[in-house]
Amino acid sequence: MNNSLHKTYATLISLLLVFLWSGNAQAHSLLSENLRNLATQARVLDGQIAQINLTADDTCGGIQAAHRSAVALIANLEAENAVLVPPITLDQNSLQALEDMSRTVTSMANRTTGLSVSLGLLDVTADKLLISSGMTAMLRLSDDIGVMADRILEMADKILVMADNIGIMADRIIQTQLIQSENLAQTQTFLLITQQNIIALVSPVNTSTYTLDINASTLAGNLLAGDISTTLLTPFNMANEWGALATDVDGLRTQVDTLYQTINTATDSNTTVIDPGSYTALADMSIMVSSISIAMQGLAIATEGLQSVTRDSTLDLSMDGVLQMSADIGVMADRILEMADLILAMADNIGLVADQIIATQQLQSTNYAATLLSIEATQTIAIGIIVANGL
Repeated sequence: MNNSLHKTYATLISLLLVFLWSGNAQAHSLLSENLRNLATQARVLDGQIAQINLTADDTCGGIQAAHRSAVALIANLEAENAVLVPPITLDQNSLQALEDMSRTVTSMANRTTGLSVSLGLLDVTADKLLISSGMTAMLRLSDDIGVMADRILEMADKILVMADNIGIMADRIIQTQLIQSENLAQTQTFLLITQQNIIALVSPVNTSTYTLDINASTLAGNLLAGDISTTLLTPFNMANEWGALATDVDGLRTQVDTLYQTINTATDSNTTVIDPGSYTALADMSIMVSSISIAMQGLAIATEGLQSVTRDSTLDLSMDGVLQMSADIGVMADRILEMADLILAMADNIGLVADQIIATQQLQSTNYAATLLSIEATQTIAIGIIVANGL
């Protein structure tokens, strides 16, 4: 009777393990398939942008069609992002799809640079109203491409946070991160050139702002960067300190995200007038996020030095905080660029503040690149600790 009961339990446990493995394999296969489908959709949009031909009679028809396709792709990226749940088992196909998407978005950004040059060549001969419509459409499309790049990066970070096989895929993950960082840097460079080309075509008008809210978030972030820089880690407090800092960074990310949603809602139905002070405040905010990422990198290096005298369970919890913080910092960096692009796309007075806008964009682009480098370095340290300690 006892023997029979043992056999029954063994059979049930085996069936349960098979069921769990099967469910995990299906979820893993579905993620890989969804990412490949998104990569295909991105390639189709890239081809659509490549086919756009600007003429004196039609400066925005093709661009507006591409904008609609881009909005659909962004919605699909956000939908996939929303349903990601742990645990996620990474495979070569998923990582390859993420790489392909980031490369394709870089290609799109490069194509918009060419289109902005073409629009400039039409300026002398085309109707001014058509040129104005083309400029607005071009700025919206460049904003769409920037958002796509951001969403892909956010998805990659989220998948990394939820992955249960980082150790096995460590080398491939790091390679993917490097490729994505390079592609993002190129994408931002192309979009910056596109926007500068459009700004050069615009004539003056007048002024208004979100400076107060931006400054409040920047102040909170600078205080947080100071807290991170002065945090002293030990083998005993490490998990609590990383957890507390991750909570603080998440709160700041929510604050920045709320500001982004406010600006996004406002620009949906209104044009905006750029106040140089608000654009300067956005540049200060990008410096703040870069400072947080650099401070986090320093703390990750300190954690790396303590790993040999720290319990695995403490390291495991600490790495959860590190990866979550790096993902949230990436989101904040993305939102700041998106806010600047939204304001620029809907602005009535670009001509009056053109020099200020270009200087701010260049500064933001530099800060964004520095933030990505710090995040990448921090995640590489975290992956190294996970692998070395078999977490």
